[in-house]
Amino acid sequence: MIYRIEVWMSFPKGRQLAGEMVCEINPDGKGKGAFRYNQKYLRHSDAFALDPVSLPLKGDAFPVGDPGIFGVFEDSLPDAWGRRLLIRKHRIPPRKQNLPSLLLAQGNSGLGSLSFSEEGKPEISPREASIIHLEELVRAAEVFERGETKESEISLLLGAGSSAGGARPKALVFDGEKGIHYLAKFPSIKDHVDVVRIEAATMSLAKKAGMVVPATRLVHCGGRPVLLVKRFDLTSNGRRHMISFQTLLNAKGYYVCRYMDLLNILRNVSTDPIADIERLFRQMVFNAVVNNTDDHLKNFWMLCDSERGWRLSPAFDLVPDIGQTGEHVLFFDLDPIYPGRKALVGYGRTWGVSRADRIVDEVFTAVSKWREEFSTFGVPDADISRFSEIDGYLQR
Repeated sequence: MIYRIEVWMSFPKGRQLAGEMVCEINPDGKGKGAFRYNQKYLRHSDAFALDPVSLPLKGDAFPVGDPGIFGVFEDSLPDAWGRRLLIRKHRIPPRKQNLPSLLLAQGNSGLGSLSFSEEGKPEISPREASIIHLEELVRAAEVFERGETKESEISLLLGAGSSAGGARPKALVFDGEKGIHYLAKFPSIKDHVDVVRIEAATMSLAKKAGMVVPATRLVHCGGRPVLLVKRFDLTSNGRRHMISFQTLLNAKGYYVCRYMDLLNILRNVSTDPIADIERLFRQMVFNAVVNNTDDHLKNFWMLCDSERGWRLSPAFDLVPDIGQTGEHVLFFDLDPIYPGRKALVGYGRTWGVSRADRIVDEVFTAVSKWREEFSTFGVPDADISRFSEIDGYLQR
């Protein structure tokens, strides 16, 4: 099965065909493919590499093995939750539930600045649900999770779109009154703790710790909490290109990576590496002391536009160790467990962060109020007690 897909880039003054990809999916599901930039895109004054590591800005054809597309294009796809919605919405049969089919089904409705189409076929304008339908979306998400999927009950959810990262119920929504685009994150029927309120509280704590985070709002719909996270891929000048560190590091399957690996990407790619390295260091310290063990590479992204170039994205998906795994996905040095305050300061100095000790002090001071912050957001006492190890980390 061969797919020929056009890749489009959204610039402030309009869209430009960035290139074409060809993907061949074998009967066993394995694929191979290639991508080539469009010559007009290469000559465009605002053009930049879609992937500065694997797809430099030149006219060669770039081959790729299984699964048949480059990681930067898979980054445009939603997570497992969103992919299930795409498959249901477009009625994609099992034999065609592959990455190229999902890209064509998504078209221009995903996050970031890329969109995908078959040659000569018109695109359908993306839709976002109105924020006034949040309560209906929450109900539809629960129905879809339970598998009780009558078309009439989930039609609004199918049209709302989803996002990359994570595997929890969510939808893209638009507040027409305020002109703000949000990612709405819903409770899951599988939750054994109040994940939505916990994330809202942790994001607020991160902001107080000096981190760059998207604006958030905790709202209630039919007695259930919903976290609204302002989209950072959209600006007043249009869309911003996104690429995950998983793609930048070419990490596949089970990987072992360190925060130092992210640091090296920033040194080579960021247009302001000093500022971005300091931001990454602050985030590493926060993840360590708040025990956010869900620090996998799909939770770290770079953004790019013609004005600012490549910059580290705001931090998102911040929660303490809800799954009680005890180990971080990313290693601090040679170890995936909390290294202690002194070691964190040492890492910062090794990285060349000029205010490493002060940053650690600021983060620890903010996190020391975590119990009060969680209570303010309505996190149940039993859930707060679950994360008592944070108090121990603050003392080490």
